[in-house]
Amino acid sequence: LGTLILPAVIGVVLLAVLAGLLFSGPSRVDFPGVDDAAQQRVDEVLEAVGLDPEVAKPKRPQEFSGGQCQRISIARAVVTDPELIICDEPVSALDVSVQAQILNQLEDMKARYGLTMVFVAHDLAVVKNVSDRVAVMYLGKLCEVGPPQALYAEPAHPYTKALLDAIPVPDPAADVHENEHLGGDLPSPIDPPSGCRFRTRCDRATDVCGAAEPQMQPVAEGHHVACHHPLVTPVEIGYPSSQV
Repeated sequence: LGTLILPAVIGVVLLAVLAGLLFSGPSRVDFPGVDDAAQQRVDEVLEAVGLDPEVAKPKRPQEFSGGQCQRISIARAVVTDPELIICDEPVSALDVSVQAQILNQLEDMKARYGLTMVFVAHDLAVVKNVSDRVAVMYLGKLCEVGPPQALYAEPAHPYTKALLDAIPVPDPAADVHENEHLGGDLPSPIDPPSGCRFRTRCDRATDVCGAAEPQMQPVAEGHHVACHHPLVTPVEIGYPSSQV
């Protein structure tokens, strides 16, 4: 990824220093061959993610908690001064309290460094809280794209609705049969169904769903869906779907 490639050798040194906190043997406070500017940069990013450099640098890798490891991973990413960071399930292995800390940390770093983040996750609550724009995918194809409030309040694609209906309700008295859940088996990604890939599990599917792949169409400003029979009536926005 071009935005994550360092333009200078000092960037490689900085990554090596931070990588040593997680993957090397006993860490050293003083790193041979690293000048004062690089040391200061390492200290700066460690402090930015909530770690005391003087406490963190002498530690061995196994002495860090899961949350601290995630913070160091964030520091290793931002030390390169990227414009884009791809976060692939960054909080899935953490308990809820640590998840909240890391998510808040990511929000702070996004504002502090002017970052764009692509946040990949299966936790719909997390996605809603951290995203400015949400994209739902099924078997490698985009189903729906839109702002989180609109997409969660009024999903336009049957798959999006099924995902939201599957969110557990923290109420012992809740009716578990209130919402229908998806049936059928997940098709093979190697040999997906023709037309709409979701049609084999969709109760709204018709012949056109097997004959033609649905294209993105607007249902509201900034909200698009790829479905022949969307749950929300498409509208005319005034620009082509290619701009999604």
